[in-house]
Amino acid sequence: MGILRKYYRHILIGLSSGILNGLFGAGGGSVVVPAMEEFLKTEEKHAHATAIAVILVMSAVSSYFYIRSGNFNFGLWLPVTLGGVAGGAAGAALLSKISVRLLKIIFGTVIVITAAKMIF
Repeated sequence: MGILRKYYRHILIGLSSGILNGLFGAGGGSVVVPAMEEFLKTEEKHAHATAIAVILVMSAVSSYFYIRSGNFNFGLWLPVTLGGVAGGAAGAALLSKISVRLLKIIFGTVIVITAAKMIF
């Protein structure tokens, strides 16, 4: 019981982002990053970098269930993954070079645009 008490915030962040990832195929960065900053007092760049590893595992688990249920498009997977690998490498390299302020502006802008597109 002690470990649950010690890490309950971590577990709740993971649980909520995992549910969103499973439902929408998203939620890792949009939930994990701000939650780690706010509730775990994680520095912004560390939160972004750590969220990527969290998203990797969540996505692997969600992918298993999507593939098993037939809700997976193998024809899209490889070309999008190749672009994602290149983009991930570029983004990881940029993370250490940009200011936290610029990172916040970019991240917030992406979240707002994504939310607007989903609503409208």
